[in-house]
Amino acid sequence: MHLAIKRLLLITLSFSFILPTFAYAQWEQITPPTEMQVSLTGGEQTTITPACALPALATEQGIVPNPFSFYFEQGESDNLLIYFNGGGACWDGATCLASLQLEFDADPLSRAAFNPSAVVENTPFISGGIFEDTEENPFQSWSKVFIPYCTGDLHIGSQDTPYTDTLGLVSGQPGAEVVIKHRGHDNALAVMDWIKQKLDSQALSPNKVLLSGSSAGGYGATFNFPIIQQLFGRTKVALFADASMGVISKGFTKSVLNYAGPWGIEDTLPRNFQSLIGNFNHLALNKQVMLRLAYQYPWNRFAQYSTGTDIVQIQFLKISDQVAKGNLDPTTWGVSEDDFIYIFGWQIQSYTSLNALSAFTWNYQFYLGEGTCHMVLNDFCEDNAFPVSSPSPFYNEASAQGVQFKDWLHHFATARRFRENSVAYYR
Repeated sequence: MHLAIKRLLLITLSFSFILPTFAYAQWEQITPPTEMQVSLTGGEQTTITPACALPALATEQGIVPNPFSFYFEQGESDNLLIYFNGGGACWDGATCLASLQLEFDADPLSRAAFNPSAVVENTPFISGGIFEDTEENPFQSWSKVFIPYCTGDLHIGSQDTPYTDTLGLVSGQPGAEVVIKHRGHDNALAVMDWIKQKLDSQALSPNKVLLSGSSAGGYGATFNFPIIQQLFGRTKVALFADASMGVISKGFTKSVLNYAGPWGIEDTLPRNFQSLIGNFNHLALNKQVMLRLAYQYPWNRFAQYSTGTDIVQIQFLKISDQVAKGNLDPTTWGVSEDDFIYIFGWQIQSYTSLNALSAFTWNYQFYLGEGTCHMVLNDFCEDNAFPVSSPSPFYNEASAQGVQFKDWLHHFATARRFRENSVAYYR
């Protein structure tokens, strides 16, 4: 097994030694069965197989299981936060397997294209931000569901897909076939089934529901919104998508967000999005999806956050474009200041999308912060490639017209009436 992969899993086993000194309430870890039946929104039953991309991972101590689990914290208030975690994406042998060689590169931005571990950066204990149990956190008293992400499919896949392990990083045999379990949709349905049981027993009866996610989790929250809204009946779910602006290459939309793609989205996307399969526009993806939700759910409210030069989102634009052009060498995918075409292209599309949504909807708002940080809801900020960076996320973000982000988000989630409050650092 490649040394980088061994080290990756050693961190999985020893993460308790690097927990930040935040105070947390009691979290419950729930591990669903590897096969279970759930009820879909129409009432029919379906069998799902919750899993991570790789069912087991190698460490110095041997092979350890890597099952999917999620987390729940009972709060004191009648409000509920549902959070989809981020962690990249993968859709071919280069992104799913070869990119794992980058996990411990000296360059902090040279990372694997996705995170296969259910533990590394995949628990609420190390996330900080909105999960921190402190009086500064306006969501402190909320009940919270934390959904890890270890499937590489934006939480929307339901397919086992074989890829060629060219370097032998996972299989130990260069050229061998490795099956990646893109079961993010199955995982989400397992969580929804658990929430439904809580609602049916009245163990949960929320007045306010905030559905959120960061990076890949922002897409997971967005695409799974119709399923989750149906769980709560007349209680309107508010959607907040963090660091997921939908600026991606044409090659990605044609090969992945299409019929017969590696994730099997034709079997998983809610009917609200079915007509977009094969018709996703890489130049207007975010607008396509958010407009559809805003118009179909006129009494719900929707919001997004990004920094103005989110370096990780820009990197995924570059990765998706390079892979589509046949560049399968992950060591060449990093972003530098010389990549002005990707940087400016991402900025133009992001800014255009945000302003168009603000202009043509009545139930949407955005917060565009200054700098290069990726994600605002937790304490991770990957911005080392550029000298400009945002303030520390969540508690210190106030770069858009001096508006404190955490208060902006809390008002969005709880105000009795929605009144748009879009803010940007350049206004």
